[in-house]
Amino acid sequence: MSTEPEQTQDDFQKELIELFGQEAQEWLMQIHAALTELGNQPDSDRHAQLVDAVVRGITSLGGSAATVSLPDVERATFALLPFIETIKDRTTATKQDFSTITDHFRAVIASVRAATGISLDIEPLQEAQPSPEPVFDFLTLLNALRMLQDEQTAAGSSPRSLIPQVLQRLEHEARQGTGQIEAVTFQELLRVIQSTDAQCLGSLRLELPGIAQHLSRFRVEGLAMLESGGAFDAAMQTIEHLQDIAKQTNATPLVTFLTGLHNFFSLVVQRRLDIAAHKIQAVETRIFAVAEMVEEWIADGEKELDVMSRLAPAV
Repeated sequence: MSTEPEQTQDDFQKELIELFGQEAQEWLMQIHAALTELGNQPDSDRHAQLVDAVVRGITSLGGSAATVSLPDVERATFALLPFIETIKDRTTATKQDFSTITDHFRAVIASVRAATGISLDIEPLQEAQPSPEPVFDFLTLLNALRMLQDEQTAAGSSPRSLIPQVLQRLEHEARQGTGQIEAVTFQELLRVIQSTDAQCLGSLRLELPGIAQHLSRFRVEGLAMLESGGAFDAAMQTIEHLQDIAKQTNATPLVTFLTGLHNFFSLVVQRRLDIAAHKIQAVETRIFAVAEMVEEWIADGEKELDVMSRLAPAV
């Protein structure tokens, strides 16, 4: 039989749990509402506000559960926090992240229900049905891309663009006879082209300073360098390799420059030309300038990708 102090303590604990249940219901409803709105992909500012609201609700609920000695609720609630971290960045949050959070939120609701015995006025989050991917006509996209290209030409912007590559690839897809393309397919096409282009240009940017080093050595050693066996041959092979890469990326100005550089090396080797140091230095400087230009092309390609991706946004 319970003594009077024990009975009093039990009654007090029941009152605490009852009060906790009332507060818990409010916090769970707030978390539920915020998670539901987050699943509808609000804008960036609203997304950040909702994530903060979820975190506040979780910490309040978990902290209160600890105060009234409900360890199961405390553990289940705070276990949700690491998964909220996965959706803090709106641009990287995935449907799978939200699905995982939904599962863990159900566990929190179940733990509160089991600890308090109350009937909650909210239902666990329902998984959103995936929206159908938008579809666009090839002709619409091709015309929009040509308009972007015309705008670039009129503005006199970078002499090198990704748009012709995208146009060529999209025209090929259009010839397959489907007439339409899903936005997600177009977005993936853009990413593949930009990624491949950036890798090729990146290798060009990294290799060019090595060519300049050959010239720097030639500037110091003069024609004696030609007797060292194959030094210029290796440089010329590298230039030929870079020419192939430049052609793959439709980098016409770079192809022209590399062709001239290859001819320069060939004349030095074949005719044993003794060239003034300041002229060699000028070529070195030009090589480094071209390397910087290639780096700018990579950045321009990322900007173009962003502009083109807006023509056919995915869900």
